[in-house]
Amino acid sequence: MPRITQLRLRGVRVFDRVDLELDAGLTVLVGTNGSGKSTILECLEILRKAAHPGFLPQFYGVHRGLPALLRKGENKLVIGTRIATDDDWLLDYDLEIEQGGGGNARIRETLRNVEDGFAILIEGPAGTRVWSKQEPVRSEGSGDTAIGSELAAKEDERIRSVAKALRGIEVHLGFDTRASWAARTYRRPETIRGAATLYPADRLDLLGVNLANAWNELLTRPAAQRDEALGMVRLGLGEAFSDVVVRPDPGGGTIHLAVRLRDHPEHPIFASDLSDGQLTWLAFVAIVLLAQQRTIVAIDEPELHLHPSLLGRVMAALGSPSMKTQTLVATHSDRALELIDEPAKALRVCESNRSRATIRRLDEAAWPRWREAFGDLGQVRASGYLERALQVSEDAP
Repeated sequence: MPRITQLRLRGVRVFDRVDLELDAGLTVLVGTNGSGKSTILECLEILRKAAHPGFLPQFYGVHRGLPALLRKGENKLVIGTRIATDDDWLLDYDLEIEQGGGGNARIRETLRNVEDGFAILIEGPAGTRVWSKQEPVRSEGSGDTAIGSELAAKEDERIRSVAKALRGIEVHLGFDTRASWAARTYRRPETIRGAATLYPADRLDLLGVNLANAWNELLTRPAAQRDEALGMVRLGLGEAFSDVVVRPDPGGGTIHLAVRLRDHPEHPIFASDLSDGQLTWLAFVAIVLLAQQRTIVAIDEPELHLHPSLLGRVMAALGSPSMKTQTLVATHSDRALELIDEPAKALRVCESNRSRATIRRLDEAAWPRWREAFGDLGQVRASGYLERALQVSEDAP
């Protein structure tokens, strides 16, 4: 799969100009509230949507458009990424959205080959596409980005590679495990505890809403893969759990998720009766084992609903060989920081002076001294010394 090596933000909320370097394995974001962690995850989701048809309605209807994302005093934003493709290209893709007349947005996409300078400029939704050293080609616009257009993706193999990489982004903001009675009290949509409409699933969707379908996919895989999934369930929940089952609703069209206990296999425990932490672990197992076709999986606050010991198993699973993709984790948990194998490579610290945010890394040369003094990264931060262990930066607030 392609790999995202860098995320670039220009004029996005608290970020004036920042380049976030992403590790090939695990990258961990920490920072105070308001320092930009959630913005980074949302920008990844926007890039994913840019690679699908119907981008502008999603950009305005879901993300509230430029008024919600544009940095104060700016008239345009840029969300960009550097992608190492399966074809050994290193490509820079920039999505630029500018405020136009009458409140309309003007979109410009730029794709550059870092190594040879080949560039494609795409202006839309009804603009021109320009290939360097070639004549401009008119583009018929429909409100989509060109990267998200199947027609555009066929015009150059580099566009196809970028589209594949962006579509492989997966973002999670926690899982909707609230009790079914609470959802019914306020007439909210049913949570992942209830019945789910049966449909194919190749990934766990936002908030885990298709958890039953994700497990239906895992349980119909070859025996070795099914055994791996059940082994991970028992690793997190204990050997008392023997199986995960998906039961069809007698009325048809929907399915229910349940687990079996070794002592009482004839009485499965349905998702409606599982704890928040148990459901969350089932969701993480699905993420890990369905991640093969993902470019990067970004997870906000994996510690939610989890006992510290179970959080340790989640962090281990995200760094295990079963997780065959990049992972970005945003966390407030010192326990999660304790479990990072290579902090100098993985950690990114978001800092804000209320008007501008920056990102810094650990001072790799000085880190061994801090580790010797405190033992692990979580203890460094808990003791209030994390800022002193970071690289000195002219951009730091």
